Amino acid sequence: MDLDFSTIDELHNLINQVNNTYYERFNANILYLEELADNIFVIYIIELRDAYSHLVRIFDCDIANQDGKKNAQMHLEKYVNHLQKGLLDTFRKILAKEYSFAKKTINRRNLHVFDQYIAQKASKLRIMSEENSVDSRINGYIELMDYLSETRKQLEK
Repeated sequence: MDLDFSTIDELHNLINQVNNTYYERFNANILYLEELADNIFVIYIIELRDAYSHLVRIFDCDIANQDGKKNAQMHLEKYVNHLQKGLLDTFRKILAKEYSFAKKTINRRNLHVFDQYIAQKASKLRIMSEENSVDSRINGYIELMDYLSETRKQLEK
């Protein structure tokens, strides 16, 4: 995502785009994970706090001058990085929980097949590879979770 802006309106649009892309999903993942695990994950609350800290600092900067704009961009990048990191972490945690639950519902004779299908799909998507962009890995997690759900349904029969 390009984080360049020239005006306050462009900055607001960029923040809106960041929130729609990362914050909304991160927040939804936190809520889902808390329901799934019946637990509050303080680590994600801290990640959000750190992200908000940078978001607030953006508005302390005078983007009319070059130094202020650079400072605002730096805080915007850190805001995005915190949201991305938290989002990827929640996906990992949700996937682990869903995988664990799925293994309990699948017929024992299909467990090996299930493990193999999920491993192959995860490898193909390369969701853990730092070489892939964050957005690509996020989309990979979404696709892998959908695949896990579909595969579980097929093997439960």
